[in-house]
Amino acid sequence: MRSTIGLAIAAIVLALVGYAFIGVARLDSHMADAGQRLSTLQYEPAQESLIEAEQYANQARFVPFLGSDARQEIRARQAAIQYWQRQYDVVLPAGAEPVAAVDEENVELQLVVANSAYRVNQRQFKDKGSTVKALEETAAGYLTVLKNNTWHPDAAFNYEYMIRLRDAAAKGSQPPPPKENEEESDNGESGAPTPATSQEGFQIYIPLEQGEKNPTGGEAGKASAKDRKG
Repeated sequence: MRSTIGLAIAAIVLALVGYAFIGVARLDSHMADAGQRLSTLQYEPAQESLIEAEQYANQARFVPFLGSDARQEIRARQAAIQYWQRQYDVVLPAGAEPVAAVDEENVELQLVVANSAYRVNQRQFKDKGSTVKALEETAAGYLTVLKNNTWHPDAAFNYEYMIRLRDAAAKGSQPPPPKENEEESDNGESGAPTPATSQEGFQIYIPLEQGEKNPTGGEAGKASAKDRKG
């Protein structure tokens, strides 16, 4: 009787473990699909993949070091999709300090919120005073990200960039305004062939074959005898 109960308990435990690991596998698959689709600017399919992944996040959270942070990563990627679709106001939490309103354990989401705050603050680049104030608020958001235990190099780069823009704006230099053109904003400027160059002024030297060498030119390392004078 005891052996039967023990086998039943072991079977239940193994079933639960298997169930959790299946959730991790499916979660990773949907997260990979979301990352691939986001990198190719397929925003709606990427969002669908994250919705599928979210269904397995609770199932995978019982597996240590594998599924515990999945829900935070899903939230960060969902915010990133909204950011690249220019839904900055949707990304920002309500409050005077939107970055501080995000859970400090989710550094990636904090960075997306800080980037969205910068895009919103760009609308305030009208005069010297409003521009400096907007840049100071943006820099404070990146500084909040840097105060966490997890170091984020992108946040550090953006913070330094905001400080330089603020100092330049205080001296009268206006920072670049937000780009409204879809093509310029997402993928930069389109490429073009380089202008044709002229071959004028160039000389092409072709090595001679053994049989084409001038027999009167001598051999390498051997110089002809010079005539003595006097």
